[in-house]
Amino acid sequence: KRGTDMKNSVLIFVVVCLSINQSIFSQDKGIGTKEEAREILDRTVNLMKSNKTVAFAMITAGGQGGLATKDLYPFCTSFSGIQVAHPYGGAGLDMREFTSSDGKKLYDIMVRNAKEGVISKVSYKFGRPEGASLTIKEYTKVAFYTRVGNYICGSGYYTN
Repeated sequence: KRGTDMKNSVLIFVVVCLSINQSIFSQDKGIGTKEEAREILDRTVNLMKSNKTVAFAMITAGGQGGLATKDLYPFCTSFSGIQVAHPYGGAGLDMREFTSSDGKKLYDIMVRNAKEGVISKVSYKFGRPEGASLTIKEYTKVAFYTRVGNYICGSGYYTN
């Protein structure tokens, strides 16, 4: 157990260092595609299955760490409704309380439909990444999501 904890700590440190380096030099903030969003979700699911601690660190480290590109990024929420990993400050939020501006209760939709090994999708209004935060202006976003153990993980793309 202690060896695993130390290994996880070292991996998280390396991921954070690489993420900081990548975020300093990465200026590619183009528009991502639905294929790229799906690829990010696939990579996130694979990483969650191998080491969720590292996956959470890679997701929250400024949206970098090899999981985010352009305006695309992954996120994970526990089945209890707490968002555990989000690159734009969303970790720790109670998603049971979140309603998008177009009236969608995303947690309710996702928890009802998320199944292990099945990719579902939902569209809603949400801010687009711009620098280190989300824009105030909302866009239509389509999120792919699935269940991974006791979590719902997803990644979405913007359609406008």
